[in-house]
Amino acid sequence: MTDPPGLDVATTLPALAYHDEDWFRRERDAIFAATWQLAGFRAQLAAPGDYVRHDVAGRSIVVLVDEGGALRAFHNVCRHRAGPLVADEGGHGSVIVCGYHGWTYGLDGALLRARDFGDATDFDSADFGLWPVAVDEWRGLVFVRIAPEGRGLMETLGDLVDRCADQPVERLVYSHRVSHDVDANWKTYTDNYGEGYHVPFVHPELHRQIDARNYRVEVHDHWVEHTAPTRAGAVTAGLWLWAFPNLGLNFYPEGMNVERWLPLGSRRTRVVYDFFFADPTPAAATANAEIERLGVEVLAEDRRICEAVQRNLEAGVYTRGRLSPRHENGVFAFQGWVRDALATYAASVGSASVGSSSSDSEFTQ
Repeated sequence: MTDPPGLDVATTLPALAYHDEDWFRRERDAIFAATWQLAGFRAQLAAPGDYVRHDVAGRSIVVLVDEGGALRAFHNVCRHRAGPLVADEGGHGSVIVCGYHGWTYGLDGALLRARDFGDATDFDSADFGLWPVAVDEWRGLVFVRIAPEGRGLMETLGDLVDRCADQPVERLVYSHRVSHDVDANWKTYTDNYGEGYHVPFVHPELHRQIDARNYRVEVHDHWVEHTAPTRAGAVTAGLWLWAFPNLGLNFYPEGMNVERWLPLGSRRTRVVYDFFFADPTPAAATANAEIERLGVEVLAEDRRICEAVQRNLEAGVYTRGRLSPRHENGVFAFQGWVRDALATYAASVGSASVGSSSSDSEFTQ
């Protein structure tokens, strides 16, 4: 086997990767089902009966606290006729009741009652418990893995854990969530996130706060660290980390912004910000609001450029581009990890099982 080309000769993913429906279907299993996805926070899952709903790439998961205080996760799918069990983002309940026909499940996922079902032959409620999903937590961040087999959470996080060791995550207080939808493929947004090359042209206020000429991206094992010298008084000072495929951990002296981007389809992505602050009292409200204001402003600027790029990726003129050896090592690493995940998936299921309107080589080169 030959080594993959280096960054000095690297080309981008093909344009079809950003809008082809079959490519996106592969990513659902090869990437978003196979990786640990941040689903919520222990701050939202404190007591038995607390639950959150997590949706990613067309699949919906319910994460809850059972009667013994342990975390459990299930597909948000009733075993009767696939009705959604939970419609809101989170809440509390002693049981789970499907809103379609009223089937009721315990917090352990067992079917407790098939409402007014009648005398069915060969029907045992024990055979109709909810489909479980792997769940684990790290420092109050709760993750799920849809694929039944794979590496554990801590093994997956690897030395990212050590890089965050001196951050006071547990002392931060959950504040609130901000969500925005972007009319672009999730990888369009990730490519943009993976470099600081665009900062002088897209983010004028951020550019005033940092020295963009010395913006650096350091690549690790499926995670990267962004650094840039900050100017006096900058609210952006801190630690900026990103983990494959879609998790940003942005630490500031006053708090933390946990960022996720969740595919809603091949051409649409939801970006979710969850804010945590060291001091949630009114006395710190001005400083906390400034962190949020700049974060949301940068997101709005990224949204505009990503949506414009997405339109051009679908226009049929652009097929592939070249990556900057100086600035786009993070993009290069990300796109390589996408290729690797798709190649591993294709090998595991066999090309005949996948079904594609495009050749297999387009998905891995």
